[in-house]
Amino acid sequence: MSWIRNTRKDMEDPAAKMGFLLEAEASVRRGGKATDPILQMEADGQRQILNSDRLPTRIMGDRGKFEALGFQFGDPDPDDPMFMPATLPAGWKREGSEHAMWSYLVDETGTQRVAIFYKAAFYDRDAFMRLEQ
Repeated sequence: MSWIRNTRKDMEDPAAKMGFLLEAEASVRRGGKATDPILQMEADGQRQILNSDRLPTRIMGDRGKFEALGFQFGDPDPDDPMFMPATLPAGWKREGSEHAMWSYLVDETGTQRVAIFYKAAFYDRDAFMRLEQ
């Protein structure tokens, strides 16, 4: 079992806030943008979704349709209620996309069946999923 980092909670720590600001400053000094650490946070969030046993608790549409496909959901994570443990239907797997905020669940034929949105940026963190087909 693995977890998804709660970036909003991380920023409650003054040392984490300072570290983030220093990363932004260092990025600019290297010729990058102050927003580069945010983009890295988004990419890290996608990797965490892909390598975890968690899915968003916010389901767009009918949760029963997910369960009818074979999904099994646990209770929301008490430390991060945005996500819950979930078992995928047999043969399904997680895939990333070129956009760090979108990932997919594909069935055994490789067809994208579920779209997962996760914005890991601490200032506007959000997640949901929806059936595609």
